[in-house]
Amino acid sequence: MGIPAYQNNDKKILLQDILMALVEAQALTQKDSDQLSKKWAINKEHPLNLILEASLKHHTLVDRNFTSDEILGILATHFGMDYQRVDPLKVPLETVGSLLPLAYLERLLIVPVELNSEEVIFLSSERYVNSWVDEVGAQIKRKIKVRLGSPRQIRHLLNEIFIVQKAFKGLARDQGSSGQEKMRLLRQGKIGELDVLIEKSRGRNQGSQDGFVAKIVDWLINFATLERASDIHLEPKKGLAQVRFRVDGDLKTVYRMDHEAMMMVIARFKILGDMKLDEKRKPQDGGIKRNLENGKQVEMRLSTLPTNFGEKMVIRIFDKNVAGKDLEFIGFDQQDLQLWEKLINEPQGLILVTGPTGSGKTTTLYTSLNRVATPDVNVCTAEDPIEMEVDAFNQVQVNPQIGLSFAECIRSFLRQDPDIIMVGEIRDFETGEMAIQSSLTGHLVFSTLHTNGALATIQRLVDLGLPAFLINSSLSGILAQRLVKKLCSHCKKAVPVDINRWTALLDGEKLTPPSQIFEPVGCEECKHSGFSGRLCVYELVKIDDRIKKVIHGNVEISELREKTRGFYRSIRFNGARKVASGETSLDEVLKIVY
Repeated sequence: MGIPAYQNNDKKILLQDILMALVEAQALTQKDSDQLSKKWAINKEHPLNLILEASLKHHTLVDRNFTSDEILGILATHFGMDYQRVDPLKVPLETVGSLLPLAYLERLLIVPVELNSEEVIFLSSERYVNSWVDEVGAQIKRKIKVRLGSPRQIRHLLNEIFIVQKAFKGLARDQGSSGQEKMRLLRQGKIGELDVLIEKSRGRNQGSQDGFVAKIVDWLINFATLERASDIHLEPKKGLAQVRFRVDGDLKTVYRMDHEAMMMVIARFKILGDMKLDEKRKPQDGGIKRNLENGKQVEMRLSTLPTNFGEKMVIRIFDKNVAGKDLEFIGFDQQDLQLWEKLINEPQGLILVTGPTGSGKTTTLYTSLNRVATPDVNVCTAEDPIEMEVDAFNQVQVNPQIGLSFAECIRSFLRQDPDIIMVGEIRDFETGEMAIQSSLTGHLVFSTLHTNGALATIQRLVDLGLPAFLINSSLSGILAQRLVKKLCSHCKKAVPVDINRWTALLDGEKLTPPSQIFEPVGCEECKHSGFSGRLCVYELVKIDDRIKKVIHGNVEISELREKTRGFYRSIRFNGARKVASGETSLDEVLKIVY
């Protein structure tokens, strides 16, 4: 397809067009408009980019600037166009990239973002450049609908779409030559020969298959972190394999590819994670440390699983910047923060962090350990696997195949002059007994359990066979936590409190109901989910003399709850506080309480 020249009736948007539209919408005063006009008189940047980066003060809301969506919405209305923020996770990269050549789209600064059998929706930053619409419509045999988009957003999407599209096309093209040879060696388990072939191809240009696979892997990692994904799922299926991201607790499909391409992508991840390429019958674990395009460093935990359609991989992403020394992410109130600080700074004792998988236990543990891992203490950790590498810790990877269990690690630690010990998880009597014995011999011990709450942790220790008198002597405190979705601050809606549901949440605890609470709505900022990010809801129990009197060898959870009522603030109470402060919704907290 040839690239059309601009026709006589085509006119690029000028800075004055945009300033005038904002003045008419009362989003900008005439005085400010004149100042910006003088300031940018000789600036060659696209006027949409200039105005979106100007941080215009909101005319009705104090201490808030207009968002990009609000500015683009005002301009779209003025120009008679539609505007809707594009969610990159919902753009069908595998199909829109094959519609038109990249040079054509870059010249006109347009990008397809949605399509069906009848129409294709394009983003354009030029309202008055329309000569391409009829030609493109005839070429792709669909109706064309145009929405307003910023040039920077359009260029970003073009980059995402065509880097991936080019990589997959190159991968498919190379399948006919060295690609087929690599797939044969990979299936036959001839790893030595495969390594030689890969090594030979390292010096090739980006047209080589390895370069294409590397580009796809780099794109996946950067895209996942950009979308705040906690996990990447690479899943072979009967037809096309799929890639899914877990964002704010929910899985979203972001790409589909053929089975052969998925095998090569998983193989690339296995090489980076120092895993066995030829082992596809048994689950494996691995790890990657990566510097991203934005300069941030992340660590990834890789896990494979043999399924009936091939090897599945899940990549858990850890942001090293999150696990620093700031406990603010837990959302402790002042009283609980002081209690937790006191517990983790004790010279000895057993501290347990509990919750289901994905509840933030690792982040809490690493952050707490970072606070106490000063140069004058020796911190030893036994982990399975090592989630994040920290220079201040002496980290040991558990390996049951050679007899290096959690319990054996603790025995070795005791001969290493430790001050603080962290055990990844108490799974059995032997590990629990060694953790307790270590805490009783003058060491501070941290560990985790997968339980539904703080009191359930006590029952779990009893069920493992640990004597009640040892639990009472060693256990200092238990932190149980969950993650709930955080309401979007841009669109949350105030509603009256349903007193019956509020009372059901508190389950006998006393907290004055607020005059109103908030519910999710959905807007461009939160991609119409009503939520943006997650926050921690917790219960912190200090094992004092009152609670110790309740613990005995046959204790049940119901007895613990009844006899310790009022001794601590439960996860229900702290969840209700988050609801009252407008941080999350009542429904979200009710999902996680027990």
